[in-house]
Amino acid sequence: MAKDINIFKKRLGRTGFEISVLGLGGHTYPVEDNGHSPQHHELRGRLIGHLISSGVNYFDTTWLHEVKLLSDSFKRADVKEQTFVSLQYVDGISDPNWPRKLRQEIEARLTIMDYTYAPLFLMGMGNRNIAYTEVLAACEAMAKLREEGLIQNLGISCHTINLFPLISQVIQETDLIDYIMIRFNLRFQQANEALFPIAKKHDVGIIIMKVFCWNCGPNEWDKPIGVFEPVPKEHRIVNNLSLTPAQQNLIWSVQNSPCDIVVVAMNSIWEVNQNINALHPMIQNSK
Repeated sequence: MAKDINIFKKRLGRTGFEISVLGLGGHTYPVEDNGHSPQHHELRGRLIGHLISSGVNYFDTTWLHEVKLLSDSFKRADVKEQTFVSLQYVDGISDPNWPRKLRQEIEARLTIMDYTYAPLFLMGMGNRNIAYTEVLAACEAMAKLREEGLIQNLGISCHTINLFPLISQVIQETDLIDYIMIRFNLRFQQANEALFPIAKKHDVGIIIMKVFCWNCGPNEWDKPIGVFEPVPKEHRIVNNLSLTPAQQNLIWSVQNSPCDIVVVAMNSIWEVNQNINALHPMIQNSK
C-alpha cells in the first residue's frame, strides 16, 4: 500500500510541490500522558510515522499547541523523508490585532518546527463577517513577508461559505494567493460554483477540508472530531467490499472537486488505513 499511495501525488498549484492527495488535518483529539486521554505522545508519534511510511507527506497545522504536537511527533517518528507542513495563523483575519501579531505568529511556529522560513503559510478567515479590504490587507501583508523570505507560498483558509466570494475577488484582482484550504463536502458544495474555477484558472493550489468533520473548536476538545468516528471495534469494517460512510464521503469529495489535496483528521492507525483503502481504487486508476 505504501508504494501505491506514493505514486498518487498532485502538484499543489503554483507552489510546484508534489504532495500526496491525502493529508493530515491539524485538529487532534487531546494528547496527554495522563492515562485519561484517547492518545499519548508516543502513540501520536507512531501515528505520524505510519502516515509517512504510507506515503502521506502533507501536514496541516492549526493552533500553536498542535504545531508543538506535530513537531514532537516528527522527532519521535525520526522523520527523514521530505514533508510539507502548512503553518497557519488560525482565524487571523478575524483578529482585529492581526497586523501587530502576524509576524510573531509566524516566527513562533518557525521556532517550534525549527524552520528558517515557512514553505507554506496561510491565514484563516475565521467566522466573523469581515470585509474585502481586510482580506486584501492580510494578503498584501503576507506578500511583503514573502518578499522578505519569511514565507515562500501564502494562502487563505476558510470554512465560512459566505466569505468564498471575497477570496475569489482577491485571486482575480491581485493574483497574490498561492493556495487555498476550503470547506467542501457533500453537504457544502458551494466552492465549486465560482471559487474553484477561478482558483484553477490562476493555478492556485486547492486543499479541501471538513470532508466529514465540522463541529470542532477550542471549547469542544472532548467531542469526537469526526462525524463517523470513533467507531467501536466490533463495528469496524476491515475486510469488507462495502465502504464505510466516511470512506464514501471521502471518495465523493475528491472526485467531485478539483482539489489537489484532501486533509482529514486522523487519530488512529485504523483511521489512516481506512482512508488509504478508500483511495486505493483511485490510486490504481491513476497509474
